[in-house]
This record gives sequence, structure tokens and C-alpha cells, in this order.
Amino acid sequence: MYDFDARYDRRPHNSVKWSFLGECRPGGDEAILPLWVADMDFAVPPAVRAAVEARAAHPIYGYAGKPAGFYEAFESWMLGRHGLRVERGTILFSPGIVPGLSFAVDALTEPGDGVVIQPPVYFPFRQVIERNGRRVVENPLACRNGRWEIDFEDLERKAEGAKALILCSPHNPVGRVWTEEELGRLVDIARRRGLLLVSDEIHSDLVRPPRRHVPALAFAETLGGRIVSFHAPSKTFNIAGLQTSYVVIPDPELRRRFDAEEDRFGLKSPNVFGATAAEAAYREGGPWLEELLDYVADNEAFLRAELAKRLPELSMAPMEGSFLAWIDFRKALVEGSLHAFLLEKARLWLDEGSRFGTGGAGWARLNLGCPRSTLAEAIDRLESALRS
Repeated sequence: MYDFDARYDRRPHNSVKWSFLGECRPGGDEAILPLWVADMDFAVPPAVRAAVEARAAHPIYGYAGKPAGFYEAFESWMLGRHGLRVERGTILFSPGIVPGLSFAVDALTEPGDGVVIQPPVYFPFRQVIERNGRRVVENPLACRNGRWEIDFEDLERKAEGAKALILCSPHNPVGRVWTEEELGRLVDIARRRGLLLVSDEIHSDLVRPPRRHVPALAFAETLGGRIVSFHAPSKTFNIAGLQTSYVVIPDPELRRRFDAEEDRFGLKSPNVFGATAAEAAYREGGPWLEELLDYVADNEAFLRAELAKRLPELSMAPMEGSFLAWIDFRKALVEGSLHAFLLEKARLWLDEGSRFGTGGAGWARLNLGCPRSTLAEAIDRLESALRS
């Protein structure tokens, strides 16, 4: 029903992913194929486009508020898709999850406090900790037989003396969807050590059966409400540019402090189109998402088969959630910077694994949220570069 094979020229439209390729290497190179940032090359659900166009038809784009439907659509989505009832009074708005993470670290911890992360992980986690004068505490994931897992023994040690833990669930970039048992063990450590749990769940809707996403909020009672949970329609429905996300904080005092932090920076008002798009996505985007998940699964199968046939020295971690492939280049014996090699030789822009911290060296993240023809071109470029 939906055409995920269509290719769109995004270069003329101020796309971070496509419009600034000339800046990615000395001298510039518009021939580079970008499969890096987690921004899909698919048209948004028709209902989202229709809602935004209808709003745009009114000629005044003044300050926007958050209508009841903005909250109701999210509440309904969380209940229907994740079986979680979210109370209206616990929900706050954030212009994005990264700003929200920064607000949480600044408002809910003190300078010098230790904040645990689990690298290789989404690199802004480290940035929001360091830029707010807090101390990064690493609990590196362990790669066992090609599958990434939490090192709970190390977490038990690292949690002592720390104040918070930023959880990536599902995990970006390694693609893990944490099981209920794994989350239960992590929550138990957080409870006993008195850690505030900050959970980034932006990829939570991009999980395919038989796996299922278990929201960290399911453990809110165990943690005494000491949890800050981030959600957004941005990755799910490809509307990141509308800068709209939700923050759920069960504890009233923590919620008050977070709200005051946003107020301090004047960032409590949504984009004029953001609330409209979010409501339409959550109310009517379900069928589109199901077809998207099937298409991404087929892209993953295609990539695995092509690598096995043409580039057996490369391997992929299991993709349990998201549209991001985590590829191991270590057996390819690339000299120097992997990122530079891919840019110079393959004319491909991927996210080099070292960017994600400890454990990421020799890996790269590739965005599968693209038409199959784009992915096929990327594989051809990889083969040509590695065989040359």
C-alpha cells in the first residue's frame, strides 16, 4: 500500500543528511552516499502529511500550545502498542530527547555526580553528562558470540557512588531489545544503589515480533517513581525535524524540577506543526508503521545475504530493534580511520563505531531506513572499496 521504494531528492530541502555533503571531507564531495544519521528516506504516513498541510493552510504560524489530543493520542498509543497506562499528569513536553536528557541531568543531579552509561552507546549521552559538569561512569556492554549484553557484575560495581543511569532501550547502536529479565536485573541494581533511571526509548516502536519492547515505566513502582522516560514519534514516523517528544516522570518532585529546568530555558512550547503531526501519527500511523517494519526487515535480510555472499569478512550484530545495522569491519583489516576509508574509497558516509565510545572501534552504523535500491548501491560501493 505504501511505496517505500520511491527515491526522493532531499538535497534542495536543507536536510542534515543530504544537503551538506560537501562539508564532510576536504574539498567536498557531492557523490557521497549518506547512510549515517538516524533519519529515514521514506515519505511520512499520508495522515501526517495531510494534517500538517491542513495546518499549514491557515496563514498564521504563531505560538502553539499542547491540545488535549496531543496527550490523548500518546496515551492511547502507549496503551495499545505497549500495554502501558500513562497518567496524563505525569507527561511533559520536550523539544527533543537530547535536550530533555540534558534537562534531566542538570535538574536532577548535582555537579560532580556520576552518571552511568553503557557504551558503545548513542554519543550525546556522554556529551550531556560532561557539558553539565557531571562525571561519566562507563558500564561497557559485553559482546559475547556476536550478541551484545549488559555486564551486570560490572554494573553492580560502577553503580556504587553514582547518582543516575541513562538507559538506551532499545539500544542504539548495537540493536538490542532488552528482555524483561534483563531490565529487571538492571532495575534491581538501580533500586538498591539509589540510582535515578533515565530511559531513552525513542526506538521503542521499531521492534518486530516475536520480540517486544518492555517500557522502563513498567518498573516505576519498584523504583519508587524515580524514573524519567523519554518517548517520541520522531524515529517511528520519520518526523524528527518537527522536534516533538514526550517525557514521563511519575514522581511529582522530580517532575516539578524537570519542568522548572525547561521553563528556565524557555523551551516548553512545541513547534507549530509538531503537536499536529504527533497526534496524527499516533492516531492513524499504525498501518504505515507495520509496513515499514516489514520493509526494514527485508532490507536487513537483503544486507545480510549480500554481505555473506560478497563480503564475508563483514558481519552484523543481531537487529532486534530500530532500523540501524551495526556492522563489524574488524576482519576487513582497514588501515587508519574506518570513517576516512569509507568516505575516500567507498564514497559512503556511515557512523564510525568509535564515535559511540568504548567497544565501538572497528564497527560502523548503517541506516537501513532507505529504498532497497539505495542499499544495493551502498553494498556495491563497499565491495568495490574493499576489493580494491
